[in-house]
Amino acid sequence: PARRRPPASPVRAACDIMQQGKDLRQSLLPRPAKAPSAPSAKGPSATTTAIAFAVFVAVRSVHPIVIDISKTDGKLPYGKATPCVINSLVDVILGNGIAFLCGGMEGLKQCWDPKPLKVFSAIAVLYAVGDFLEMQSMSVMGGAAYQILLQSKLLITALIVWAIRGQRQSLLQWNVLLTIALGMSAFVMVDEAHKARSSKGGGGSSFNPMGLIFVVAKVFFSCLCAVLVEKYLKAYKDMPIYAQVAQLKFTWLWVSLALTITFDAGVTEHGFFSGWDARTAVVALSWVCKGWSTFLVLKNLDSVLKNIGEAVAIVAIYAFDVLIAATLEGVFPVKGKDFRLDAFLLVMVVVLTVVTYTLATNSSKAVPKKK
Repeated sequence: PARRRPPASPVRAACDIMQQGKDLRQSLLPRPAKAPSAPSAKGPSATTTAIAFAVFVAVRSVHPIVIDISKTDGKLPYGKATPCVINSLVDVILGNGIAFLCGGMEGLKQCWDPKPLKVFSAIAVLYAVGDFLEMQSMSVMGGAAYQILLQSKLLITALIVWAIRGQRQSLLQWNVLLTIALGMSAFVMVDEAHKARSSKGGGGSSFNPMGLIFVVAKVFFSCLCAVLVEKYLKAYKDMPIYAQVAQLKFTWLWVSLALTITFDAGVTEHGFFSGWDARTAVVALSWVCKGWSTFLVLKNLDSVLKNIGEAVAIVAIYAFDVLIAATLEGVFPVKGKDFRLDAFLLVMVVVLTVVTYTLATNSSKAVPKKK
């Protein structure tokens, strides 16, 4: 009789999961669907995809909400990028720890292989700048406005891919991207004007252009990183995901720390953990969860579901601001928002336009051309 294989240990099972789809590279834009051909390898089940999609939306919506909750009187009381530094430190420790558990000393050596470390380090510099800009932007705007403006990544990625690869969008796609940009701008202006009327009893808009500049710069760096990752990390796609994270986060840690010390006077004057409390620790934990869940969940989501998930997160954040935040005012320093039809309609315009762009791009070549 055939001998039964002993059940895998929990550690080995976790290592096997992390070695599946072990690639930091992600699709930059929704790719056109291919015409049906020969049967291919079976992808993730519908249940797995649904769970991955729900986790992705939850993480993408909770992260800005947690940063909003950590504010005191509308400002971040701690060094803005200090949670990013702690996040990188924790990720380096986790990556090396998992490598040792899964592969012993040989696994640990993968995390410090100098050849890929040079490539990962160069890309990590841009990622660290992006994280720094995200915290700067979140310090002057709310989570909903930030997530709305984050959708500009579709337009900026299209421009970068056009410049680097010569890959152009169709006229219809450019029109949809322009509509997204206009919808984002309209939402931010309407939202900020309402804040000004609420705080001053009338008057002009309190729109802070620095917040917009920080977000656009953050999106630019993120999109550029995605292009560079897809271009240069093909040679290292067989590295386990934990080794990639450990190498990427090593330089990420030092660049984040350098940016914090250089640009945050409060940290140099009052200390690294000045202004920290339990809410700040949750922000750092949120950064850790966002990173690892992205690496592990996205292998079960294609670029279409990823972009739709980002759009759905906008609705989730807006729903929190309108329906839930008011009930937490006595517990956390958050302030609920009144439901306003103009803001809601602009949110839906952006969300549905993002979904339209994603689905239109995916189906543009789904039907094979007739000969």
